[in-house]
This record gives sequence, structure tokens and C-alpha cells, in this order.
Amino acid sequence: MNLYRLELRKIRLSVYLRAAAGICAALLSMGLMFLFIFQSEGVTGPGAVTEPYGSWNGLLALTAALAFSCFSVLSAVLAARLIVGEYCGKYAVLLLCYPVKRIEMLAAKCMTVCVFTAACTCAGIVSAMGFLYAAAQILGIKPQLLEGNYPVTVLACSLLAGIMSSQAGLVSAAFGCRKRSKMAAIVCSLILVCCCANVIVISPEHIVWVMAAMAFLFTVTAGFSCRFLAARIETMEV
Repeated sequence: MNLYRLELRKIRLSVYLRAAAGICAALLSMGLMFLFIFQSEGVTGPGAVTEPYGSWNGLLALTAALAFSCFSVLSAVLAARLIVGEYCGKYAVLLLCYPVKRIEMLAAKCMTVCVFTAACTCAGIVSAMGFLYAAAQILGIKPQLLEGNYPVTVLACSLLAGIMSSQAGLVSAAFGCRKRSKMAAIVCSLILVCCCANVIVISPEHIVWVMAAMAFLFTVTAGFSCRFLAARIETMEV
């Protein structure tokens, strides 16, 4: 935990917090835009359109996809700063000379990336959906009625999106270390986003199961990525 606190002090956390706040604002703006689109297209009237995006599940899918996309890139940027930049840059010799086990140092960096990204992603989706529901009630805009235990669905999707975005940062960090480039890590995250965000958007009716499967795949891939990073760092020479 001491190493974790040191990593938080080392980075300029306020910069990333402002970026996370900007992403949350974008989520709210996008959600409000779709609420008004639903109303203008007659989704709320007697002849309501029953397409996926005329429902709360559709809104949740769009919000989760956008949150995953943005926070995955933010996670990759943070991982590139903490892992790729330090282990592949000019500070590598100094970092490896610390009287701390290399694995413990790497674990602290990975924990910083995962905890920050997952917390911001969960908070962003929950706050966005809560605000949209309140706005819909105030403005009289009502997409299709909520189905089942919807708050639990929102919380589950938020948690799964947090896992996915945080693990995407670790996968990107491994790719960046392999290429010895921060930009490679960010490009890797963009490729992951392009491949996975579309799957979330087109599956609003089964969003929890789809995201659960993707979170499992991301977790397994991130595990192999961490093993690669650990092996690479253990064999680095001062």
C-alpha cells in the first residue's frame, strides 16, 4: 500500500481527474441528446418505436460503450506514463536501483492504473444514468419502461465496464513495452476500443452477458500481459 500511495503522489492525479470529469460530461451530453432524439421521433408516444435505442437498455448500451472507449484510452495513457515511460525510458536504471522488489513495484503501478480507471468508469456510468433518469422524469421524456431490476443492471454494467477499461490499460502497457513506445500503447487501446465498443452497442438486450464475457476475456488477456511485463522487468539489467 505504501508503494501504491507513492505512485499516486508521483503522477499529477489532478490532470487525469479533470480528464475523467470531461468524459463524464460527454456521457451526460450524449445521453441528453439521445433522449431528445427519442422524443422528436415519437418514441415516447402511443406508437412508440421499440427499437433497441428507444429503451433504457439502449441508452445504457450507448453510455457503457462510450465510457469504456474513453476510459480505456485514458487507462492506456496512464499506463504508458507509469509503466512504459519508466521501464523503457531514461529513468529505468534509477527505477531498478530502488531497494524494492521489482515485482512489488510493478504491482503497485498496475494497481494504480486499475483502481483509478475502474473507479472513474463505474462512477461515470452510474452518475450519467442517474442524471438521465432524473432529467427524463423532469422533462417528461420517457423511453420504454424499465425492465426488471434495472438499477442492478446499471451497477453490473458499470462494474464490468470498469474491469474492461482497466484491463485494457494493462494489455496496452504490455504492447507498449514490447514496442518500447508510449504511442504504441495508446494505439493498441484504440484498436481494442474499435473492436469491442461496437459489440456493446449492438447488443443492448443482452448487454450484461455480453459485457461479462468480454470482461472475462480482457481479464485473461491482462493476466498474460502482466506475466509478460513481470518476466521482462525481472530480466532487465541495470
